[in-house]
Amino acid sequence: MSGIEDIIDRIQDILEKSKGEKVYLKDIAEALGMSSSQLSNFKSRNAIPYDKISEYCAKNRISINWVLYGQSIEMLNTDAENIYRIKLIDNVHSSAGGGAFNEDDAGITYLTVDPVFVDVFGIKESDDIEAVRVAGDSMEPTISEGALILLDRKKAELVNGGIFVLNSLNGVVVKRIAVNPNGMIDLISDNKIYPVQSVPGDELQVIGKVVGVLEKI
Repeated sequence: MSGIEDIIDRIQDILEKSKGEKVYLKDIAEALGMSSSQLSNFKSRNAIPYDKISEYCAKNRISINWVLYGQSIEMLNTDAENIYRIKLIDNVHSSAGGGAFNEDDAGITYLTVDPVFVDVFGIKESDDIEAVRVAGDSMEPTISEGALILLDRKKAELVNGGIFVLNSLNGVVVKRIAVNPNGMIDLISDNKIYPVQSVPGDELQVIGKVVGVLEKI
């Protein structure tokens, strides 16, 4: 996995070739839809804003594999066993409060994840993993607004303490859940300014369980 400095260098190279002039950190941040201070913060933590990079690559038809790993398509073909591709559903916002999971307007791309992170999240080849973006701050600090979450659609059985993406009468929500003996489900926000909501279990449809947060890698 390349570090954030290498990734910034590759994006800088892309921008300078397209603009024909020298570009700076503020230009790279603008291209990624970030402020200079936000990008500097990622640099200082040696963290990678996967959601911003994947969106930038999708919009500009740039190989995300090259930006993240410096890998050409030819390199990926000869080393395919060393990568894990996750479907990235862009323009779909799973709300940490209440919102819409509108796949009709979604753009489908693929995010290549290093096998190290696959092991960390306990992902198996048989899992049905997708990446979607979170809107809202009700799951902070566990899941930040704008983060990409890894969602396993095969894990549809509610487990106490787990974080799930759920289709409710108020839209799609990302919540930690508690199952009550009376059939009610507590929808719990990690951000304590939001109250716990109790809803009948038959009013919820499980879309999948959250198995990882890419922004926190």
